Amino acid sequence: MKIQIKNTIIVLVCLMTFTFSCTDDFIDLQKNPNAFTPDNVTPSFLLADVISASVLDPGMHQRMTQLTNDVFAQYWANEAFSTQQGVTNDEWVSSFYSSYHSRFVANLSEGIRLGRASAAAGKPLNETQIARIWKVWVFSRATDIWGDIPYFGAADGTGENPVYDDQQLIYTDMLKELSEAVDSLSTDNPVQISGQDYVYGDDIAKWKKFGNSLRLRLAMRISEADPALAQQHAEAAIASGVFASAEDECKVTRTATFGWGFQYPYTFYYGWGGLHMSRSMENLLTGLGGQPIAVDTTGMIVDDEGFDLPANENSLDPKANKFRLGVPSVVDPRGPIYFSPAVGAEGVKVANSDGDTIEVDTRNRWIGVPAGLSTGNAALAEHVYTNISIMGPTMSTDAERPLEILTYHELCFLMAEAAQRGWNAGGTAKDWYEAGITASMTHHGVDAATTAAYIASSDENTYGTTVAFDNNSGKSFNGTSVDDAMGKIITQKYLALFPDGGWEAWADHRRLHLPVLIPMAAPDARYTARDGGPDNFTKRITYPSTEQINNSEFYDAAVSSQGADVETTSVWWDQ
Repeated sequence: MKIQIKNTIIVLVCLMTFTFSCTDDFIDLQKNPNAFTPDNVTPSFLLADVISASVLDPGMHQRMTQLTNDVFAQYWANEAFSTQQGVTNDEWVSSFYSSYHSRFVANLSEGIRLGRASAAAGKPLNETQIARIWKVWVFSRATDIWGDIPYFGAADGTGENPVYDDQQLIYTDMLKELSEAVDSLSTDNPVQISGQDYVYGDDIAKWKKFGNSLRLRLAMRISEADPALAQQHAEAAIASGVFASAEDECKVTRTATFGWGFQYPYTFYYGWGGLHMSRSMENLLTGLGGQPIAVDTTGMIVDDEGFDLPANENSLDPKANKFRLGVPSVVDPRGPIYFSPAVGAEGVKVANSDGDTIEVDTRNRWIGVPAGLSTGNAALAEHVYTNISIMGPTMSTDAERPLEILTYHELCFLMAEAAQRGWNAGGTAKDWYEAGITASMTHHGVDAATTAAYIASSDENTYGTTVAFDNNSGKSFNGTSVDDAMGKIITQKYLALFPDGGWEAWADHRRLHLPVLIPMAAPDARYTARDGGPDNFTKRITYPSTEQINNSEFYDAAVSSQGADVETTSVWWDQ
């Protein structure tokens, strides 16, 4: 049946599916009936779909956040996949690449083209600039895990295979894009379609702050590779206006009207028995800040020194090869919020270093598991998931908890790092550091008195790191100071970003080798270093195998430029 079109707009329905009909006029048959134009689509529709999928898709979140970036950052450990040994899972990466390129970047690029066409017709749209900002966020994640990627020619509408661009050029352009997009946002532009801006509800001032705060984040990312460019953009972003409080944070919440059926991402995997505290996380939290553990320890074992196990862990770990029970008496106040004591069981049999079998009660163990265990050692009673602390319920199953894209506490630690480098951050490194801790504690409901005592504390964690900014324990780990100013800032940032900030935590560890993390106990053979230095840790993710087939010429050129397509090759900003 033919339907005569009379300036009719077919409205977007259900996950961006559009249906357009033909016309009797021969001239209309020569047009693409499915083409997006400023007359039939606003960029808002395209933008909303990308925001939801890029943040809330549970399968993507599980594979690329929880089981890849978070594992490499050691938020979790012993999750029983190849990433545990520092090996890319090609199926996950190929799926992410397909969505990132064919859906996220393509939709955002189309939205930007539509918005520019609208501006050329005399109707500038804020959605255009918001799409530019979100596109930078999407691209920054992609280039941080791969290095060189298709950027300038990605989803440009030509249908041609895109060339891989140098990461240094990508970062230079992303910083420029954020500057221009923020400057182009204006309350004089038309308001967005009601209900489409799920992040800030058309609050343009907050979009500006997010764009500037994201610019600061990316400027700090390149601080070791290009300090001059980093300082230029960091100071410009700060001067333009970054987050001023938690009210400005960029967060995405799954609600009845937003999520389109997506299950809360952490619940998706939590139900499988995953999300276990790493030993590195345990070591960072235990003892830090001098505050008693905020759980009822009645009937629990406290500060157990443990008994010796056969050597199956990394000897660099201060707690290696010990079977410990119960909970520590002193722990960072966020520790019991982040992780619950193990479910455990009575009568669990454990073989000690003498070959004797000992029966223990593993209930209420607040214990982390080493990263990178071999398959055999991961299955031992001391490491099996039921006997290890798991992500706390308020973090993992509260479907109303927003997923955090960029928070005020992260902003404070970015400012602290900038100030520590001698850049103009409108305050001292100490002031911003303490503001970041306070913001994080407030975020998790820790009272002011406990927070103040924590900030003033010189009590050491497992490695010797303390909280008080002007205190230095003088301790070192593997030959490196653990309690200098930068070490404190990045340690607190790492802890504050949990659980949604694994992408940032892994990036920080690559560029600064901070905070202290224990190397994988049994990494894949491609990791030849065993000295606890940067080469013991995963530096990037390999390109999807589909690119070797579908885009071989440009893939080969990218591999040649970077040196190799392996997990032990550094990206440009990792100096």
